Amino acid sequence: MIYQSLKFLAGQMNAYMEEVIQPSENLSNPIVILDNIANIDDENRDSTNNILLTLINIYEEASMKNNPASTLVNNELTRYQNPPVNLNLHLLLTSCMANYELSLRYLSHAIAFFQGKKTFTRQNSFSDDTSLPDDLRLILDLQTLSLEQVNNIWSTLGGKQKPFVCYKLRMVRIEKDSTLETRGIITNINLTESGI
Repeated sequence: MIYQSLKFLAGQMNAYMEEVIQPSENLSNPIVILDNIANIDDENRDSTNNILLTLINIYEEASMKNNPASTLVNNELTRYQNPPVNLNLHLLLTSCMANYELSLRYLSHAIAFFQGKKTFTRQNSFSDDTSLPDDLRLILDLQTLSLEQVNNIWSTLGGKQKPFVCYKLRMVRIEKDSTLETRGIITNINLTESGI
């Protein structure tokens, strides 16, 4: 579900970028690509003419950890299963273009896109991907990083800093359909008086 969610977001961004791109700018198509910026060397990083979408951190949403481990099926059975894992992802959008002004312009377009649409669902977005769940709900929040955090990120990625922005993608749900146990439900209670 992590890959599908990021691919879905890259597709949504590319549709927006196609509306704002200028043909004279000779940018790569698609503009937004899902790639690890740490794998691109310094020489190629300046000439890719792309916005790279890179996953830099994953952690579990603690507030959603106490979901019930059982569900009622047709008012007849109780199905026990492990609750789903709800994840938050930190994403790095890095504008890797040969022209610095162009790099800043398209980073601004990316920020404007997420400012205009913070929540993505199957109902408010287009997608040909049938593996996405019907209840898909991805929420993006802009993250403000300190200079120390920025230094740590770029030191870890092993490259020179490029124009970038960091977002937190909330609520990527991972759930395997694995029933641990199924039992009937208690429908009535009979109390009888014992002869004590």
